Amino acid sequence: MKSTTPRRRTLAVLTLALLVCSGCLTVQPTVSVQTSDGPTFKSVTTNDEWGTSGIDASVTLSSAATTEQGVTKVSVITAEGESFYTTSVDTGQTSVSVVLPTNQTAQLYAVNTVNGTVVARQNVTISGTTVP
Repeated sequence: MKSTTPRRRTLAVLTLALLVCSGCLTVQPTVSVQTSDGPTFKSVTTNDEWGTSGIDASVTLSSAATTEQGVTKVSVITAEGESFYTTSVDTGQTSVSVVLPTNQTAQLYAVNTVNGTVVARQNVTISGTTVP
């Protein structure tokens, strides 16, 4: 019988603990862009290979989003209407990193916090293979 090295055993225990503590694992997540109410959002992509409750994604904004439309914040809102992630956007910035909730539809909001308006909304669906 082949013995398991202490390092492998520790890694296996940590992986199991991560899965038990954080819910199901989503592998090969994809982001599908649905309806948008304007040209503010150009694309939403992910390179993550797996996630539990969320995945890292990159949002590309139009060049006018921060300069002409005054976008200063991008927020992720879950299907239940709860705030999931928010990040600030600097003038001239066209790429923003966000965290999206796995296996559900969410809305991205581009917000002008100076005058308190929602500049644009983008619906996205995050899906993948769920491993219990």
